[in-house]
Order: sequence, then structure tokens, then C-alpha cells
Amino acid sequence: MLEVGLAKVTITPPLGTPLGGYEHRKYNALGIHDDVHARCILFKDSETNLHIALIICDLLWVSYDFSDKISQNVEKITKGVVKKENVIIHAIHTHSSQRITTNLDFFYDRIKKPHNFDKGWYAKNGVPYHQYVIATSVYGALQNLKPAIIKYNWGKTDIGHNRRYEDPAAEVVDTDIFSMVFLKENKFLSGSNIRGIFFNLANHCVALGEENYLISRDWPYFTEEILKKTYNLDWKTLVIFGQGTAGNTNPWNCRFNDEVREIYDAERVGRQAAADVLHTLREDKLKICSLPNIELDLRIKTSWIHVIINDLVKIKMFKELNLSFMGVKEIEDKIYLKVKISIIKLNNIIIVCIPGEPFGEFGVKIKETIRNVNLKFEPIVLELTDGAVGYIIARDSYNNTKGYEESLAASSETGYMIVDEIEKIIRDFS
Repeated sequence: MLEVGLAKVTITPPLGTPLGGYEHRKYNALGIHDDVHARCILFKDSETNLHIALIICDLLWVSYDFSDKISQNVEKITKGVVKKENVIIHAIHTHSSQRITTNLDFFYDRIKKPHNFDKGWYAKNGVPYHQYVIATSVYGALQNLKPAIIKYNWGKTDIGHNRRYEDPAAEVVDTDIFSMVFLKENKFLSGSNIRGIFFNLANHCVALGEENYLISRDWPYFTEEILKKTYNLDWKTLVIFGQGTAGNTNPWNCRFNDEVREIYDAERVGRQAAADVLHTLREDKLKICSLPNIELDLRIKTSWIHVIINDLVKIKMFKELNLSFMGVKEIEDKIYLKVKISIIKLNNIIIVCIPGEPFGEFGVKIKETIRNVNLKFEPIVLELTDGAVGYIIARDSYNNTKGYEESLAASSETGYMIVDEIEKIIRDFS
């Protein structure tokens, strides 16, 4: 039997903390619009005692080292009940929460100016504290385990657009929206019967521009507020957003060279996302993923691939800069990118976890590949899980259109190698 536990913890940093994203910001955090959190979905197979924790953080990104420490903390806090290898950390990629590392100071050039009161304090003191706090979300979910009634549905959303306007090779946007609801009883959707709502779509959390200095989840905050009001959810009920393959996808009202945006812009995007989620949660359209009396197939598989870097410019850059936190590794005078791929199988739902920012076409391709292996599988993709290996971009885009995404992409082959590895894992699952 499947049991699910849900919990969240607050990870709002102190004012004055450097914010993640936007290298031209002039100031650190000046205020708080809404608190940022880590939310845990804990899956348990009551027969095998397998526990799988998916922790979704309101952060710009996570590094391998950052995630490894959280996973170690989880195993320690839960006294070995939840194994570190069965913990996945995912960042929703909000550009309005704290930076977790100083390794990108060469990129965040203006943060070094005298206004920076933080002076590295948060990275040294705040990050270890929040790594522990994030891990405690799993402890909370462990106390909240209940037999799982899970229903889901698919839909489409047009809240995002391809921001690479002059790149004909990257026109694809992953427009899928997946919604999943955790219920107390196999009855109607109502506040008293809903334990949690999870939704997954691909859209950068950048509706708040670089002139925003308020800590925030960005547009997902407004989506959550509307869903809470619509279903009359109490404070214990979680609304959880999982970021899809949004490497080249921005909110529809967010264009480059127009970086002064207001809270209202985020609210508009959040409202539209909420409407799309509500449309997928029509009771007459919901499908069953899990009931207490149906057979359970809960598994997790993790695989590593090593992408060799052949681009001489990239080799020079990677040797000059310390990018080991991104998975860059030198072996016998060759530079590689280490990419961790994790896949959770929850009955027919397949959750693919990738540690980078894939362009939308890879989200589409991954889902297509999984369905070609087994038509019964329902795949979703989460980017920026356990690490951040840079942008994962298409060959034509990498070779023919030189944007800043290309400068932060290690290789033109990363995405294709990821798709091939995912297909191998899915065939094992089948």
C-alpha cells in the first residue's frame, strides 16, 4: 500500500541576503513579499518500507554539494528511515529568493559593491542552517504519512513563450500542465477532503524583474493563493509547484530588455496558471493513480552520465573557473560534465528529475520517448533537481545562435545523452 506524507518548512532568509538571478541587481534583499519554503512529498511503500522524498524548494537552483548535505541530514534526522540516496531536491527557479553559493561572484558582478552588507555571511552561516531546515521537512512528512488517494489529469497552458526570439531552432515550448491531488477519502474535491495539490508546468519564475528586491516565490505564490481560496483550503493543506523544462520559456508578459516589472505582472501570470490548474482538476476528468486497495509499484532509479567537453572555448573557461559545483570534472586531462538523472515510478506516473535548465523541446522529447516505450506511462519532468549543470540546449541553438544560454551550456550533446539514458531506465521499468 502507498502512503504519502506532506510537510513544509519556512526558509525565508534575513534581509540583506544576496538574491539569486539577474547579474545586474544593485541591492540585496530589501523586504519580503511572501515567505519562501521547502515542501516535501514523501512516498512510502508500506510493504517494502521504501521511502522516497521529493523536496521542492523556493530557490533559484541547487548544487550537487548543497543537495548532498540536505540528503545526509535527512538520513540522520529520520534515523535511517529515509535513505539519502532516495532524497531528491528540486528548485522552482524563482529569481526572488536567496543565493546559496558565492562561487558565481564572477557572474554576479555588482553584488561586490559597497552596498553588499552580507559580505558572504549567508553563504557561510545561513546556508548550513537552511540545509538542516530543508531536511526537517522530510521529518514532518514522516509524521504525516497516510494511505494515499491520488488523482491526476493533464491539460495545456499558454502562460509561457519562447524568449529566444531570433532562434528558429528553439521555437518549441512545453505547454503541458500536469495536476495531481492528494485526497483524504475517495470523494469529491473540497477543502476538508484535500490534503495537497501538486502541479507541474514549464515557465520561468521571472515575472518579477531584476528591479525587484522583495523575497518571493514569484508568480507561483499567486497561483497558490487562488487555489487555496477556490477550494477553501486550510493552513495544513499544501499547494506545490514543480518547475518543468523552462530553460527558454518566460512568462508571456516578460520580454528581454524590459526588466522593470511590478508585483501586478506576477499576479497576472499566477492567475492564469491557477485557471489552467483548475481546468485540469475537473472532477469528471480526473484519473486514478493510487488507492489504498490497488497494487503499488513504487521505485526510484538514479543514473550518472558524463558528457565530454570538446568545445575549446568551454574547456578554457572551465579550466580557468572553479565550476566543480556545477558538475564540471577533469579526468586524465579531459573535461567532463557530470549529470545526475533520477526517475521515480509511482504506478503509471513517471517523474523525471534533471539537474539543469533544459530547453522546452527536451521536455517534449522526454515525454514522447517515455510514452513510446509504454503508452500507459504518464511522464512529467522536473528541472534543476539535485544540481545545476547549466542550460541544456538544442544542437542548432548551440551552434548557430550565440546567446547567454549557450555561454552557460557545457555541450550541445547534453540533452540528447539525457534522453537516451532516460529511455534505458524506462525500458528497465517496463
